[in-house]
Amino acid sequence: MQFGLDLLSLDRSYHFFYGHSIIYLVLAAFFVISRIKYNERSNRTSNTYVISKVSNLLLVQCLALGLYSVLNVLIYDFGFQSFDILDRIYLILTFCILLINSICPYYLFIVIRKQIRSIGTFQGVMNRAAFMLVSLFCLVYLVFVLKFAFNSDEIMTTSSGSVLFKIVIFLSLSQFLCFLLTIKDVHLFVSELLHGAFLSKRAALFGLVLFVYGPMLVWPLSIIYLLPIFFIALVSFVFVVHMVSQSRAVSRDFLTGMNNRNELYRYLSRLFEKDDDLTPALNIIFIDINKFKSINDTFGHSQGDKALICMANCLRQSAYSKDCFLSRYAGDEFIIVLRESGENTVQKFIDTLNQKIKQANDTNTDPYRLSVAIGSVSYSEEYDSVEKFIEAADRKMYDRKADSSRAAPSIM
Repeated sequence: MQFGLDLLSLDRSYHFFYGHSIIYLVLAAFFVISRIKYNERSNRTSNTYVISKVSNLLLVQCLALGLYSVLNVLIYDFGFQSFDILDRIYLILTFCILLINSICPYYLFIVIRKQIRSIGTFQGVMNRAAFMLVSLFCLVYLVFVLKFAFNSDEIMTTSSGSVLFKIVIFLSLSQFLCFLLTIKDVHLFVSELLHGAFLSKRAALFGLVLFVYGPMLVWPLSIIYLLPIFFIALVSFVFVVHMVSQSRAVSRDFLTGMNNRNELYRYLSRLFEKDDDLTPALNIIFIDINKFKSINDTFGHSQGDKALICMANCLRQSAYSKDCFLSRYAGDEFIIVLRESGENTVQKFIDTLNQKIKQANDTNTDPYRLSVAIGSVSYSEEYDSVEKFIEAADRKMYDRKADSSRAAPSIM
């Protein structure tokens, strides 16, 4: 037998790993996944789509692994070896779990590519090639499963066992190939998911290793020894995606997708806990849309929402790649926390923002033109609390607004 393995050693490894502990693991995973699906029922975010699709497959795996573990206990611990029907079901479940483990990476590949690139299962050369490859291996595998299902003694023969083992290896290779195909998109998805979340950069890197690169490195063991490594990784992945989504639901503004007021206070509070972060380079920019109430009253709240979304996009386009925290403070008010460094100055940010707003006004067909009042302050020791720091920027903004209160809506 290749690799020094035989079916008897595989059978002993199954028995070793699939005892009572796996039953407890499967039960815990089932309740976690069920609770996540229940909590995500009212959400309609991109993360919810991934959670829902992957969770469905995980529930199927829970069922298969649970039945397999129960039969393992009945046969090996309670001496039910004499029941041929249990042996046959046990054998079929073994094949089913091997197949599910093999197609999991392909399923993740399809779900993530649809989310990241809006590419369907049969769209694009890569998707069609992956589908044909996985379908071919699954078809060959199922033929042998049906053969052994009706003649379970044949599996122990040398020739048949050797062929089956080669098929399992080919399935594992197809799984590995799907890992390679989807690794870039999963990397982008996880990076975007963890970017700006409550996790640190080090924790985000750990998440990438755990969910993207870790399962790829252990794929031979997960296939050959039927270990639920990829199953555990996917359950953890869904749990983290759910937790980050819930955190963003609390910390993000629903309309604009920006950080909300609560997240702003949490961010500034963390800065105020470290003296090294409190330097004159730390700035707050307070932004208010001029005559926003008249937009709502004259053109309707839908146009008001559109103006807020447009402003949020202009802010994102003006932001620096780092040391720039964007938030919607309240209503038509936005706050940017900016740390100056080199060319990344407050004035440059304001100039860029005014330019982006002008471009938006020139390209939009809306019956109004956006303009803003802006006030900014640098940190000093007189601002001994987050509230005082924000209030200082707020006063500066209102001073600017008072100076231009008689002006028509236009770019400042």
